[in-house]
Amino acid sequence: MYPSVLHVFKFFAIPLSWSLALFFALLDADAKKITVGVKPGLQYDPKVLHVQPGEEVELTFDNVDEMMHNFVLVQPGARMEMVEAAIALGADGPELHYVPKSDKVIASTPVILPGKKGTIRFKAPSKEGQYPYVCTFPGHGFLMHGILFVAKEVPKEMNAAEVETAEEKSAWGQFGNQGGAIVHRTFMPDSTPAAIAVNLPGGHSYCWDAGECRLRYAWRGGFIKKNGSFGRWRTLPTIEGAIYHMEDALPFREKGSDSAKVRFDGYRMIDGIPEFRYRVGDLKVTEYLAKLPGKSGLIRKFKISGASAEIVWRMDPDAGVSYEFNKGKESAGNWVLTGQEAAKFHVRMKEIPGKHPILRVGMNDLAVCYNRKGDLHPGAIGQSWLMRGGKPIVPAQQAGDYSKGASLSFWLKLTDPTRPLSNIAFWEMGGGVSYQPQANPFLFDAPVEPFARSLEGVFEAEDAKFKGPSRTKANGGFLGSGYVDFGSKKGEYVEWDVVIRQDGPHTLRFRYSSAGSRPLRLSVDSQEDLLAPPLPFVGTRSWDTWSIQDHRVDLKRGKRRIRLTSVSNNGPNVDRLEVAELKKGEEEPKPKEQPVSNPAIDDQWHLLCLTLDGKTEKIYLDGALLATKPLKNDSPPSGKIGLGGGKGNPSYYLDELRAYERALSEDEIMRLFEGREEVEK
Repeated sequence: MYPSVLHVFKFFAIPLSWSLALFFALLDADAKKITVGVKPGLQYDPKVLHVQPGEEVELTFDNVDEMMHNFVLVQPGARMEMVEAAIALGADGPELHYVPKSDKVIASTPVILPGKKGTIRFKAPSKEGQYPYVCTFPGHGFLMHGILFVAKEVPKEMNAAEVETAEEKSAWGQFGNQGGAIVHRTFMPDSTPAAIAVNLPGGHSYCWDAGECRLRYAWRGGFIKKNGSFGRWRTLPTIEGAIYHMEDALPFREKGSDSAKVRFDGYRMIDGIPEFRYRVGDLKVTEYLAKLPGKSGLIRKFKISGASAEIVWRMDPDAGVSYEFNKGKESAGNWVLTGQEAAKFHVRMKEIPGKHPILRVGMNDLAVCYNRKGDLHPGAIGQSWLMRGGKPIVPAQQAGDYSKGASLSFWLKLTDPTRPLSNIAFWEMGGGVSYQPQANPFLFDAPVEPFARSLEGVFEAEDAKFKGPSRTKANGGFLGSGYVDFGSKKGEYVEWDVVIRQDGPHTLRFRYSSAGSRPLRLSVDSQEDLLAPPLPFVGTRSWDTWSIQDHRVDLKRGKRRIRLTSVSNNGPNVDRLEVAELKKGEEEPKPKEQPVSNPAIDDQWHLLCLTLDGKTEKIYLDGALLATKPLKNDSPPSGKIGLGGGKGNPSYYLDELRAYERALSEDEIMRLFEGREEVEK
């Protein structure tokens, strides 16, 4: 078509200026003209467009809003990646109009100022499909986006696309109308008092330690939960999400300098995201952190000036992430940059799934679960907790999946090596680690109270059927998600349906609390022993002190219904039922006295690691294999991880607890042991 138009120009000898004007007028006539505006609430107007495959498009973006915006058309499925990539541009964003350099960008306008217009021309993709358009001004793209339908016929989905999704509504509340980070200067676990908690657009968060001028850890899935005032050190917030990366020291240094003084020079906000400024010796550093576009992880942008030697970055193999630098080279497990390269570089840190422990408690703070247990003491690494017995301590934690393996690691210091310890660290179901002063001192799968051991089943009261009692969690010390509180009427009940595998005697163990004696009547399948007195449920001193009521009964194989019914106008709080099969003639085993002549270990700090790979259990002491044997139980451990709580335990110290959803390698265990020496240097 275009050559024929030029031929017409030549034939009639039209002046060149007229010819070009007519030429572009003819081209404009062939282009589809579209105008896109802005509605309140970070919304394009309209949110859906339609063009033909391969059609020439002239799009005018009319920014009638009070904020700056742009229009970026991207490949299907690339919207969030481009939104995150725009945020990650940091200080380079304004120069690029917040449009990432990517082959996934089809067309884009520059940033259009409030009240201004901008026009672009592009050719629609030849392949039919739904192509997102989005504002990549930092944070806006979580809400401000639409769909360009490329199709020969107007698709039916265009009407549905106008409806605001639940995701958009929640994003509005989470990120605010500017889409920036949430920044709190607060006390944080495992940090100095000068901590800064940052929640990034995209659902990732991190703790920046202004006292030591470094990143402490990063997590995904939530931000922080206040436990009282953010300004009180005894009410540290709880991290809501999964930590996937942790740095135990500043990751880089100038070659030849093992240590240097640091000074925090503050931070500035770049489009709602903080950029930190600090000094490391003679080095002046700026650091900008954002979510890694399209991946789980962080991108960190650095500017380091004043270097008189190379900058060396230690790539920690146990940090939970892989490292990818845009400059420099690898050398002996480190990454090395020249002074010129360090002047401006970035590192992409991508999460390695399952690498970081699912639970890590540094014991450097009085956490909520430990707040009333005692105080802090010098530990193997930093501070430690003194365990004094009593109720078990259950740190806040994500639910773990240990079906492919499991590991527990912690530093232990005994106050009396001649006395045994139970429940040093344990899973709610599946066993734990105990100590005995003998040749093989550490045992796995040792008796654990109050959690169930070798049981037919564990049944929470709050999940049972009940009439009269109320489900609650007002008093502490319960297991599971709550308990039931009997009311003030006779005849109230709670009942469980349980499956019995074998005819014979069983123990029914009820966990309860009560301010006084409050008996309950037991029935099995609606049958009561009318000649037997009710179960006493004697007082436990207070409502947050829990005890156990045992009862032996013959049960037949199959589904059985077990019910507790109040016999007066009051009753106890009931936490759970545990059902255990007893072999005929079996009595409760009595602990045998063991000679205590040569304690296995002393009263110094030692690292203990337990690994389970589904077939074998291994126990390591100070990095060396201490014992190995086949697993007795084919079922993997499950439930939450608790600490202490064994009756009659002497005091002991715990530090640096870690739990993994896999079996650690010997190299990893040795690095955990050697890590103490690295910290002390």
